[in-house]
Order: sequence, then structure tokens, then C-alpha cells
Amino acid sequence: MKRTRRHLCRALAALLFAFPFASLRAQFTSPGCCGGGGDFGVNGQWKQIDVSNVPKKDRVVSIHNASFGTTRDLFAEINREFGKEWVKKTSYSLTVNGTHGSTFAQTRALLEGGDSAEADLVTLDHPGAIDILAAPGNLLPADWRSRLPNDSVPFSTTVVFLVRKGNPKAIRDWSDLVKPGVSVITPDPRRDSVGQWIWLAAWASALRQTGNDEAAARARVLDLYRQVPVLNSTSAGSLATFAEKSTGDVLLVLESEARARLRASGGSRFEIVTPPASLRVDLPVAWLDRNVDKHGTTRVTASYLIWLFDPKAQEIAVRHHYRPSDRDIARKHAGSFPSLEIVSVDDAFGGWSAVRERFLSSGGILERDYPALNTREVVSRN
Repeated sequence: MKRTRRHLCRALAALLFAFPFASLRAQFTSPGCCGGGGDFGVNGQWKQIDVSNVPKKDRVVSIHNASFGTTRDLFAEINREFGKEWVKKTSYSLTVNGTHGSTFAQTRALLEGGDSAEADLVTLDHPGAIDILAAPGNLLPADWRSRLPNDSVPFSTTVVFLVRKGNPKAIRDWSDLVKPGVSVITPDPRRDSVGQWIWLAAWASALRQTGNDEAAARARVLDLYRQVPVLNSTSAGSLATFAEKSTGDVLLVLESEARARLRASGGSRFEIVTPPASLRVDLPVAWLDRNVDKHGTTRVTASYLIWLFDPKAQEIAVRHHYRPSDRDIARKHAGSFPSLEIVSVDDAFGGWSAVRERFLSSGGILERDYPALNTREVVSRN
């Protein structure tokens, strides 16, 4: 066990350094908390069960979600709405407890026994982190993506630029970030999952602009990071550096977070620049088999995650500035999001396996280039 855990932690360290519905039915054979034999969450049907012999005070169930930090408000609303559906279908009340933090911190806690160790499900911002949790003998199977629609990604976002009001440096595209005198704020790609997405987005843009010339693309990415005066260890720290400490001309940030910040500030201090093309940031979800089996919560946890693809949940995601995976909902709200070419990891790099091998593995591009990012200061406590 110790050897396995060491192996998993090494894999996580490398990362840091760096839906067919029919297939779901077998997951619901366990009665879980509420019994029943229906497919609630798949087709909205639920076989009515007799709970008359269960005291009302015992008709309760709770599950634990280990979640990416900035989705707290999103999942608070989802929890309320799904809870209403659940009690209607089962006569059981539901509480969804959550721990919220950076994806890499949540992954470490799950592996090493922290606050999230008993989580029934994860809602993170990095498929690679769930792959680590799915290592042999660990929390869930390697084919976790295939258990839910859209490779288990209910909603997504992208990378945009938050600039100061009036956009005084006239930043419009990735190429503008390397202009002389432009100060760029972004999280550390080695320590933060959002920082890693942004770094990959910079690579995707550079490869696109250079016709997939890796040497030329690398030079562009390094030029960009030489414009960064401080690397924060979290995206929240980068936001504080930019917004509260007034450092930098442009913050590289997730669109969902930028829109939330703009709404909170009333639009008086900042504005969002959406580049012509950017990388799609997937927010994957999964239930953790080892924990739901132990807790007897397979049915409710899987049903909760399936419901994330329901139109009601997709509408909630839009209200919180996330791009929905449901095509009808996306068309309905097309005017709610700026138009740009959104590039997937598959299109940019050939998929997550290729990203791990080429960019995030021990000896990969991130490890090789990290010392050359040439920042003047690394901040690890905010």
C-alpha cells in the first residue's frame, strides 16, 4: 500500500510539474440510500418504493463533493435544485456537503487522507487530476470518462484576458501579450491547475500561429512568461495581485471567473478581452467507486452527476457564466457568451494522453522550461 501511494504521489507530482446511457444502468443495482429500481437521472423515471416503514427522521442521505474552488456558488444552486428533485422521487432529503479548493490540493487530500478523503464525488477543472485518482487500485476505474455524457464534462469555460478599464495597452490577442511594456499576471503552471490550463492555452495559440513549429512556439511562450512579474501559486492569488494590489496590465483568467469578477465590481474597474481563439477548459466530474461503495451512496451520487447534464442544471451553469454542453441550451444562450474559436485539447495536442506525455510528464516540456520562465518573484502563499 505504501509503495502504491508513493507511486500515486509521484504521478501527481508529475502532473503538478507539469456516454452511452445503457452502460450506466449497472451502476444503479446497488440500493444505496433509497432503494428502488428505476433510472432516475437517466430518463427521469423512478420506481416508487414503499418507505412507510422508514421513520421520517431517517429518510435522509448526505454525499460529499470535493470541488474546484471557484465553482462554490454554482454547486450551491445545483445542490438546492437537485435536492428538490431527489426528495420528490424518493421521499429522502439530501444534503450535499462540499470542500472547495484548488484541484491539485483536492487531489492530494484524496490520496493522502485530507479533508476530502471520504468524498463521494469530484467536480474538478482538470481531467488529468481525475486520471491520477483512477490509477490502478485506487478510487475509480480508468474508463471513468465513458460513464457519463460528453466524456463526463457537463460544462466548460475558456481562457480570456481581464484588463483595466479602457484597455490602455490595447490588448486584443495572444500576440499582444508580448508587446514591450505589457505586464502579464497568471498563476504558476507547475503549482496550479488553472495556471496549467493557461500555459497550455498559450502553447495552443503559439502552435497555431507558427504552423505547429514547436521551436518557434516555445520561443513565443517563453517570451510571454518573461512579461510576468510574479507567479502566484493559485488563481485566486493571481486575481488578488491584479485586482487588489493593482499589479499588471492584464490577467490571464478563466472566462467564468472573469465574468463573475466583472459583475461583482460593477464593470467600473475592469473589462474582458476575448481573444479570437482560445483553449476550451473542461470541468470533468466523476463518482469515486471506492467511497460510494463504502458509504452506500452509489445511486444518489451517480444520479446527482447525471443530473448535471439535465437542461435545468445546464441553465444553472449558464447563470454562473459556464458554457453548457447541451447543444440546445448552448444555442438558446449563444448571445450570452462572446463568439470565439474554442479549441479543444484533442484538436490542439491530440488528447490528454499526448498532453501528459509531451508536456506534463517528468522530463516533459513544463519541467524542462519552468526554470526559463524567468519571473522575478514566485509567490507561494496567496
